[in-house]
Parts: sequence; structure tokens; C-alpha cells
Amino acid sequence: MPAETIIEVVNINDPDALKAVIEETGVSEASKADRIASATRRAITEKMDEDPTFYKQFSQLLEETIRAYREKRLSEREYLNSVVDLASKVARKDRGRDVPESIRGDEDAQAFFGVLDGQLKTKGDDSVTGVEAAAIAQQIIDIIKSHLIVDIWSNEVAQNNLRNAIDDYFFDVLRDEKDIDLPVEVLDDLELKIMDLARARFTA
Repeated sequence: MPAETIIEVVNINDPDALKAVIEETGVSEASKADRIASATRRAITEKMDEDPTFYKQFSQLLEETIRAYREKRLSEREYLNSVVDLASKVARKDRGRDVPESIRGDEDAQAFFGVLDGQLKTKGDDSVTGVEAAAIAQQIIDIIKSHLIVDIWSNEVAQNNLRNAIDDYFFDVLRDEKDIDLPVEVLDDLELKIMDLARARFTA
């Protein structure tokens, strides 16, 4: 029986593994790009819950890159270079310059910032700045951490206490003190995303 060729999944977090794929001989550049794209897609899927805004953005960029190659808008070399660039950015969690200085080194705050950024407006219809959204993300994390107890995610009462504390913060601080407009549908959507993110990132 002929031996089956097992193609190992590339670990995009290992620069040497990426380099090995790129330097492989006897394989087309498109095949290399497909392997790296497949590994990147898998990494995005596995981590999606931990930072949905970041990973959705890269998922879309990856699919656009693959489509551009399939439609012959990219050469094999351009396809490979683009996929390697995306894989490296996903591995490094590289958000470019989109993140305020105050949360540059804080992945938890960046994930919550991603959920909040662009969603909040003042009652005068001005958008909340990135710096303000970053500060709000940090406050929300403080609230979550102060409510974390063992097995919180299987304890309805503890989860309700956390939800109520976030509610209070949105109404008492954001709406009443900071004059941020919080329509019910925006609030409900944000709270749902915040709770899902808290569950993905903080296991007590």
C-alpha cells in the first residue's frame, strides 16, 4: 500500500515553521500560500471568541486575498506574500496603529476596546474618542475581575450580579456622568458581547 503523504498543519505562531514552508522546494507558490492560508484560518477560528473584532477583520482580509488570487487579480508570488503577511499579523496580534497608547501592551483591554470602539456616542452625537473607549474598556475589565468567582460561568446568580454591575456602570457612569447616549438596542448588544468576551477570556 502506498504511504499516504501527511501534510502537517503549519504553526503560524512559529516564524521558523512559516519560513520552512516558504523555502520548500518543488512546491508551487500557490500551494505554499494555500497551506499557510489554511493554517491561518484555523488559528482565527480557534481564537475568534477571545477577540472577535480583531479576528473577524483578519478573517475577512484572508478571504479577500484568497478570492483575489482565484480571480487572477494576484500573481502566485503576490498571493504568497500577502498570506504570509496576514499570518504574521494574526500570530503577533498586530493591530497596526488602531489602538490607543494606554492599552498597547494589554491584550484583554484591546479585545474589549474592539467591541466598544465606534459604538458609543455622546448625547450631542459626537463619537467617543479611542482614548475614552480604551479607558471604558479598562473600567469594564476591573468590574469583571471584581466579580470573578470560581465557576462563575456555571453560576447564574454570579453571572447576573456581573451583568447588573455592568448595567450600573453603563447607566450611572457612562450615561449620567459622561453624557453618553445609550439606546437600549446598543446597550443590549454591547452587554451580550461583553459577557461573551468575559466568558472567553476570564475563566475563574
